[in-house]
Amino acid sequence: MNTLIFYIILFAILLLCELVYFRIARYYSIGDNVTHRSSHKDYQLTGGGIIFIISAIIFWIWYSVWQQGPPIPHFCTMMNIALGLAILSFWDDIKDLPPLMRLVCHVIAVAITFYFILEHGYIDIYILVLIGGVGFINAYNFMDGINGITAGYSIVTLCTLFYCYIETPGIPVEFIVSLLIATLIFTFYNFRKKALCFAGDIGSIVMGFFLLFLSVELILVRNDATIIVFFIVYGIDSVYTIFQRLFMGENIFLPHRHHLYQVFANQWRIPHHKVSIGYCTTQLIINILYFFIPEVYKWSYVIIIIMLLSIIYFISKRSPLSHKN
Repeated sequence: MNTLIFYIILFAILLLCELVYFRIARYYSIGDNVTHRSSHKDYQLTGGGIIFIISAIIFWIWYSVWQQGPPIPHFCTMMNIALGLAILSFWDDIKDLPPLMRLVCHVIAVAITFYFILEHGYIDIYILVLIGGVGFINAYNFMDGINGITAGYSIVTLCTLFYCYIETPGIPVEFIVSLLIATLIFTFYNFRKKALCFAGDIGSIVMGFFLLFLSVELILVRNDATIIVFFIVYGIDSVYTIFQRLFMGENIFLPHRHHLYQVFANQWRIPHHKVSIGYCTTQLIINILYFFIPEVYKWSYVIIIIMLLSIIYFISKRSPLSHKN
């Protein structure tokens, strides 16, 4: 099957799946009610990100049957784990699971997916990926409360990874395009002044897991960890917010409103879609500039970006607007 035809068929199938899911979600009331930790004011449908895992499954079938390409290292394991995470996360969308149970499942998922690193004797790298990977997946999940931020950030990151994988052996770029198609469809319903749905755990957890896998594979193939800068905007926000919550004595695995983007939306009263545009645009500019930096200065660039974003974070958090109710 021609690749372009595959993309067209994939788009049609995913759009239909999304519309069918909306009807199911409304009928069974799969959504989030407003609480004191919510960043929205009305009941919201969740689980719209279900098409992320559907797109990955359709890609794998197409690639295996029609393309008959060589087996992708570790990809089959990743897909099995992603499917398990999707089932677990969808159940969490329907009925909240205990935080400890979710954490244990995420640790097991990352541990199995990247076990090949341990098999090669890189224990230190494996532990770093395990800790950082679990943290990344959970941090990505917390983004879903702001209209458009998960969708926009995912598009920026997937486009960046697509550019990287064009000349890098490993993951077929068709997989990234398949995820992009699903994300664009979801974006139409989420990236607006009044979102029609949110990704839910099934969307944000699975997308975070896919991005983690693509990024770790890229780092290992290129032997270059500077690509962590592709997630630096949200990474800085997440890391500093975790330390803030620990200092406040809060349970870091429970929902909250301390992320800087939540502060912008809730305390500063900046419209959700404008906060999302700000985050995504900033990350996009950082990613584009990265490709113009000579290899010898890559780490210097990463350090400078970390310093600048850290200054912005702390100045914004100390602003009187950040302490308004």
